[in-house]
Amino acid sequence: MGGMRRMMVLLGVLAVAGCSGYEPRVETDRSAPKYQADLASCQDSSADAVNKRNAKRGLDWFSSPVRRPFQIREAIRTCVRSKGYVVPG
Repeated sequence: MGGMRRMMVLLGVLAVAGCSGYEPRVETDRSAPKYQADLASCQDSSADAVNKRNAKRGLDWFSSPVRRPFQIREAIRTCVRSKGYVVPG
C-alpha cells in the first residue's frame, strides 16, 4: 500500500513539473513585454481549462497525471497561436 501511495505522489509531482513554465517556440522576440504577458495569460488559462475538462469525465480525470502535461502544452500552443503568434509545428 505504501508503494502505491508513493507512486501516486510521484506521478502528481511529475504532472505539475511537466507543465510549469512551458514556453512554446515562437517566431517573435520572446523577451518582449507583450509576449511575456500573453504567454503568462495562456499558461494560466490553459491549465485551468484542461483541469476543468478532465474533471468532467471520469476516464480523463483518472488518466490526467499522464496526459495532463501534454494537454496543457497543446492548449498553450493553441492559445498563443490565437493571439497572433507563429508557432511552428
